[in-house]
Amino acid sequence: MINAVIVDDESINISNLQSLLTRHCPSIKIVGTANSVDEACSVIVKVNPDVVFLDIEMPQKNGFELLKYFKKPSFDIVFVTAYDFYGIQAIKFSALDYLLKPINIDELKTTVEKIELSLNNKSHHRRLSNIVELLENKLPLDHKKIALPSQKETLFVPVQSILRCESSNNYTTFYLTDETVHVISKPIYEYEEMLKPFGFMRCHQSHLVNKRHVISILNEDSGYLIMACTHQKIPISRQRKQYVKEALKE
Repeated sequence: MINAVIVDDESINISNLQSLLTRHCPSIKIVGTANSVDEACSVIVKVNPDVVFLDIEMPQKNGFELLKYFKKPSFDIVFVTAYDFYGIQAIKFSALDYLLKPINIDELKTTVEKIELSLNNKSHHRRLSNIVELLENKLPLDHKKIALPSQKETLFVPVQSILRCESSNNYTTFYLTDETVHVISKPIYEYEEMLKPFGFMRCHQSHLVNKRHVISILNEDSGYLIMACTHQKIPISRQRKQYVKEALKE
């Protein structure tokens, strides 16, 4: 059994999630609930759960404040929120799970399956630390890190060490400045959304590049971008050629 705590300022939301978990996720056992961050801290210390289902938007202290109380947590966290714009970028950057309200049963089951697989994986400690750093904006752009999860491990790489990303069906290959390559089982459009604020642009259906590492444009065919370090030629689609030129001027 996986011992779980539910934290939400509205009791009806706690009851609804508890009911869904009881009916559809028999491996989860609810060992505590809380209506605030302060109450949650006391409950967590008392029952020592494996996972906390944590609402984000709460009065006085939001869900992210809970992370500051546990520097090396022994539990995993699943964020639950009705606000798909609130902190989701930081959650995705840290490869943490989240559920949007109203909760979809299939998404809940998938999340619980991930919890079952990751209970012995201590990388969630680093993921939680990463999200705190991102939310507090303590780090300059060059040092902000993104989590790249694979079956073996979760890597944390500085965003600006990413040269480019390449799509292959539902997989994304990351090429880094140290010439290492990492294949992640997520589609490229997810990373396009995450990395766009950090100076990345989609130059082709299959390619997402870091503008900082573009050193020139070749005027062959519809055009190619030449990347620093590797000097690889990355194709520009005809539809995106003007966009790419304008983006590189910014």
